[in-house]
Amino acid sequence: MKRLLAILVLFSAFSINSIAQSPEFARESNNYLMGIGPVIGFKMGVNAAEVPDGVKNGVAAAAMPDFGAQFYMPFDPENKMGLIIDAVYANYPYLLKTGGAELTDRFQYFGLGANFFLSGFTVGFNFGFPLGGERSTPAGELEIDAAQLNTMIEFRIGGNFTLNESNFGRLVLFINAGYQINGQYTDEMNQGTYNPHPASLQLGLGYILNLQ
Repeated sequence: MKRLLAILVLFSAFSINSIAQSPEFARESNNYLMGIGPVIGFKMGVNAAEVPDGVKNGVAAAAMPDFGAQFYMPFDPENKMGLIIDAVYANYPYLLKTGGAELTDRFQYFGLGANFFLSGFTVGFNFGFPLGGERSTPAGELEIDAAQLNTMIEFRIGGNFTLNESNFGRLVLFINAGYQINGQYTDEMNQGTYNPHPASLQLGLGYILNLQ
């Protein structure tokens, strides 16, 4: 995971440097063009809910990257303002420490998100449809069925920054901080006040192809 993050940071730095080495891209409007393209991101997470006595929350990294597609719809040609819609295979990890043992929970969702974009700043919501999960314990892996999980309602805030732009599209760096508003498990699981609320931080890259 650390190696993947290092590669992502180095790739971002190379892309920023390439801006100075390539001819400036001239856009007819001040806003970015409508576009769509692939995205990939790496995520870390923690359970932000109350836990029983003897249990502590901890940070965990996702075992695999998030990936999917991102669409940008401009609102105002004179200002960098628009709507970002994404469809992503998403991972949500967190760590639970209990009795000297560490339990790592990792969940998978199909996410549909909508974020308002203004000059690099983003805020919005993501809806995650559960695909399942697993808990890693000292004794082995335990599967978590998707039927045990609620549809995720996640508040997100972050940034979306253009690193390089050409006639074909834009290389973007995005950062998202998210918090699941509703409880992670269904009422049938009887989690009560200890129902997890995953919080996460994501760093990723995408290439948005111009559609105009």
